[in-house]
Amino acid sequence: MEPPARRRTTIRRRLLTTTAVLAACAAGGLVSALAFAPPATQGGQPQRAAAAAVLGRCPSHPLPLPPEAVARAADQARIQAPVLYRGSGLAVVVRSALAPYAGPRGSEVSAQCGARVVRRTVVVDLFFPKMLPSASLSQGTVFVSLSGTGYQVWEVAH
Repeated sequence: MEPPARRRTTIRRRLLTTTAVLAACAAGGLVSALAFAPPATQGGQPQRAAAAAVLGRCPSHPLPLPPEAVARAADQARIQAPVLYRGSGLAVVVRSALAPYAGPRGSEVSAQCGARVVRRTVVVDLFFPKMLPSASLSQGTVFVSLSGTGYQVWEVAH
């Protein structure tokens, strides 16, 4: 059995080593997240995108959607919701899906903008708890596509 002083030193070294490894992993994860995040999640401009959503124009040059597009589009919709739905409070994403798999709302995108845009659009359903008990005011749907400046809401569905 080793002496108590040596045992404490060994425990301190292990604790210090474990802490250093965990700190390095956390720092690496943060750097990775910042380096690979799309521009819209790095401080996009909801005001400019909100104007496009009010106009209801189809995106002119939507980019192909990467595998993480549904989650990133949902994030952007939630971020822009207070601007798009003034007075409704914070939004909760209820559902998000690629437009071809979004039922009637996906068909709406197809009818409004065509096959290319429907393949490059995510439909995001939002819920606004502040607006309860009104069923109509507590729900919203937006269409999001990826452009050169990041994910942008281009339509607030009615």
